[in-house]
Amino acid sequence: MSHPFTIVKEEGFNFMMKMCNHSFDKIFQKTVKNDCMTVYEDQKKKLKNLLKGISKISITINLCKSQNQRIEYMVLTGHFLYANWRLQKHVLSFVHVLSPHNGVDITNAICKCLKEWGIENKVFTISVDKSYNDSCLRFLRDIFSRNSKLLCDGKLFNVRCCAHILNLLVQYGHDEISFIIENVRESVKYINQYESRKQTFSKIVQQLQLGAKKLVIDCPTRWNSTFEMLCFEISRCVSKVSKKGAKL
Repeated sequence: MSHPFTIVKEEGFNFMMKMCNHSFDKIFQKTVKNDCMTVYEDQKKKLKNLLKGISKISITINLCKSQNQRIEYMVLTGHFLYANWRLQKHVLSFVHVLSPHNGVDITNAICKCLKEWGIENKVFTISVDKSYNDSCLRFLRDIFSRNSKLLCDGKLFNVRCCAHILNLLVQYGHDEISFIIENVRESVKYINQYESRKQTFSKIVQQLQLGAKKLVIDCPTRWNSTFEMLCFEISRCVSKVSKKGAKL
């Protein structure tokens, strides 16, 4: 969970820091911000010098949305090989994208970032997720083809995200058993709703000798969390918890 710099003003934060370190002195919001920006600028300078020594770089682009603020962000990550064929990966940009946006807006934001890092003529491939329309990719291909020669005349410029393709396949499979997933999800919610139900559930798990396992609710955008939720042998336990529910 992220916190603003104003957290240093909160009484609870200062109490916690004082308990951890009795010599802790209260710090100011501006001081923390300046220290963070100093570290950021120092690391950015080192990365810029590192990027000067490479010939090609592959870019991955993702759009994500903050659940709390409902703000959309664009993340650009650079992947390249350095000395001794060591794979390097660095986040180049994490910027707020105004909504609604189109292909031109996304293209301008990407080009601005690449130019800032001095790698606009070194782009090898770009991998994108489902959030990008074809117009954005066409704009980028045209721009980079004018600045530098693309591999195979740009036929390999756009590399589809394997993780996203895998996610689509799994989500398609989820549709076939959606009623099962929903039943399990509601069962987990039912048990986790009250502490007394969780205690009863733990006792039943021990009686059935299922091992020390904990119920987890899945995240719809993370199919592996759904897999972990389904792996638990919940059916035998839930019926017993439900029967005792009236007494809880």
